[in-house]
Amino acid sequence: MRTHLLHREDPYLRQFEATVTAVGDQTLELDTTAFYARGGGQLGDQGRLGGHRVLDTVKSEDGLRVVHRMEWDGVPPAPGDRLTGEVDWERRYPMMRLHSAQHLLWIALTDTYGPGQQDRGGEISPQKARLDVAWEAPERPDPAALTARLEALVAADLPIERYATDTEGERWEWAIAEHPPIPCGGTHVRSTGETGPLAVSVKGKGRGTVRLTVSPAG
Repeated sequence: MRTHLLHREDPYLRQFEATVTAVGDQTLELDTTAFYARGGGQLGDQGRLGGHRVLDTVKSEDGLRVVHRMEWDGVPPAPGDRLTGEVDWERRYPMMRLHSAQHLLWIALTDTYGPGQQDRGGEISPQKARLDVAWEAPERPDPAALTARLEALVAADLPIERYATDTEGERWEWAIAEHPPIPCGGTHVRSTGETGPLAVSVKGKGRGTVRLTVSPAG
């Protein structure tokens, strides 16, 4: 059975109730969850379920279910039990801001250096977001120029849209006005201004690739 993803409906949802569908040695599955399963570069959520600690959240091998990796505090729950879940908001919210900031960094890069950039992957943590891009030019992208472009996008406080692109709601896009949408099913803030002030750093990762990092400024 596919897990119903509450964060798709409301990424700001912190508490919820759900029914246990499966229990393993250190895993727990629910019929519905607000916990984000690791994917798209964004780390999986942590928090608590029924008083037990959630160490990580991942997808099942078939990609249909969410698996909560647990640390039991006493007797584990059983299938059919109703639990209250609470997402670690102090960890999740910075990742929401930085995931949106990572997409803004991509827009800043294509605005500054042209639309033909190639994404080589990235990662979003509570402290920073990185973006690896193909880069053959002898000089690296200018972090000051990218930071300035980010400042303009943040200051504009543009609404951020999130919407499904298929009838089952499994494929999602992220978009701001006047820029091509970015495929992404992660959790995001409501506007570019909510990301807060940002700073960019750039370094070489290896042959033909540079790593751009965006983090809160100050």
